[in-house]
Amino acid sequence: MIQLAQVQYLWIIAAIPLLLVVYGLYRRHGRKMLRRFGDPELLRPLMPSVSRCKGWIKISLFCAGIFFFALGLSRPRTGARVKEMKRTGVEIIIALDVSNSMLAEDYTPNRLERAKLAVSRLADNLDRDKIGLIVFAGDAFVQLPVTTDYVSAKLFLNTINTGSVPRQGTALGQAILTGIRSFSLDTPGSRALILITDGENHEDDAVAAATEAAGQGIRVHCIGIGSEFGKPIPMAGGGLLKDEEGNTVVTKLDEKTLMDVARAGGGVYVRAGNSDFGLQGIIDSVHQMDQQEFQSVVFEDFNEQYMYFFGIAFFFLFMETLIGERKGRRFKSFDIFSKTAVVFVFLTALSLSASAQADKKDIRDGNRAFRRGNLEKALLDYHRALAKDSTSLKARYNLANTMHLGGDFQQASATMASVPDSLHIPENKADAWHNSGNFQLSAKQYAESIEAYKNALRIRPGDMETKTNLAYAQKMLKDQQEQQQQQQQQDQQDQQDQDKDQQDQNKDQQDQDKDQQDQNKDQQDQETPPKISPQAAQQMLEAVQQKERETQEKVNKEKARAVVPVRTGKNW
Repeated sequence: MIQLAQVQYLWIIAAIPLLLVVYGLYRRHGRKMLRRFGDPELLRPLMPSVSRCKGWIKISLFCAGIFFFALGLSRPRTGARVKEMKRTGVEIIIALDVSNSMLAEDYTPNRLERAKLAVSRLADNLDRDKIGLIVFAGDAFVQLPVTTDYVSAKLFLNTINTGSVPRQGTALGQAILTGIRSFSLDTPGSRALILITDGENHEDDAVAAATEAAGQGIRVHCIGIGSEFGKPIPMAGGGLLKDEEGNTVVTKLDEKTLMDVARAGGGVYVRAGNSDFGLQGIIDSVHQMDQQEFQSVVFEDFNEQYMYFFGIAFFFLFMETLIGERKGRRFKSFDIFSKTAVVFVFLTALSLSASAQADKKDIRDGNRAFRRGNLEKALLDYHRALAKDSTSLKARYNLANTMHLGGDFQQASATMASVPDSLHIPENKADAWHNSGNFQLSAKQYAESIEAYKNALRIRPGDMETKTNLAYAQKMLKDQQEQQQQQQQQDQQDQQDQDKDQQDQNKDQQDQDKDQQDQNKDQQDQETPPKISPQAAQQMLEAVQQKERETQEKVNKEKARAVVPVRTGKNW
């Protein structure tokens, strides 16, 4: 199916009927002017070289040239070129521990960076297998669904750090269960899960999860990274990680746990070293498993067809220059207007071709920067390509992928969402919907990703990778809804507790106010003298006076007694 990249130029076609009308009026005006000289039938023998139809032939050829010229300007092109490659291999998912213990520096520069380097070198040596990435700490997340795009895998790997998983800890079992759900193939014996961790499991039963994986035909291999003596964990702000009691945390390699997990998962355990990480040895053993055939689709670009339309336009205009308006003069009429039109078409074709090549050059430059890990330059090149051709599938797809790797998940999802609508070939459309679902899944737009996966399955119902991702997106949406519901319930409970506390506070305040009122009343009662009769007051006054007289008499008697001090011995 032919698509038009720049439909705004089709307005030129609408001018062709107007051009024919103007030419017809011109010919009619010429005939009127001829009648002024005499009867046309009498004048015809005097003009033997004048042709009635050649003028219309020339204008018809000219209009045909303009028609195909306008079509050429609109950039007709067929569906995107895709390269389908059939490969035989296995699916490998690497689950990488990103807990804080991986920052220990018993490997150079630390455990996590050493593990990332080993995985990156592995991606360089893969050529037929699918690879996926899972990061885990206290929880596990799919960093990259299984893919044959090793370049993207390396770029995703570069973005991994200890902040990739919000909750700290080491949940080996959760990582294994997430890996089970992330494989696209369901054929036993062609799937392998590789755990890279220090083995300090603090969360769940990893052995039980490995047993479940083995029951589904998935081999679980383990690579232990760390020293048996242990190392402290440096923090980003400086200093070492300490526990609740203030003691320095020392992380050690738990080989026993990893051996048990590998044994339960039907795999092998390898202890990583600084020189030989051990990952390649496990991959060699994985390649001895059953190989499965799967397809990989690579989008290239649309097939441009504008040059054929320009060629047809050039042919019609050139023929128009060769045909004269008079009889017997087929190759003698080279009017300046026709020659200018031919030259214009030729130069326009060259410029448009150069522009198209410039678009492809920008995309190639972006791809080169993408492979080198220079995401900023890649973004600039892809934006430049889209500025020249806003409908370029390859530029838009690569731009979305680069945004995704740069962490701009929302914008990547929005950019990718428009790609499937521009495709008409069913297989290409299904792949685009699948990738759009992956981008929306990374942006945590679970409802949108589910719809994208469903659109892909409507076109290609048997795609197991899409089915797997759809199931995973549905689970994540369910978990999100449950978390939101729990959060709402918690918020309601908190609000109720807050209201109850406020009521209790109000009640306490009321009690305090009541006590204060009682105290004020008692004080007022104390301050208010009791009311007594005049007789009682007179008796009280006489009693007080009598008491004072008795006290005075006692004092006078004491003064009358002279007490003489007694002299004793020396005191020095």
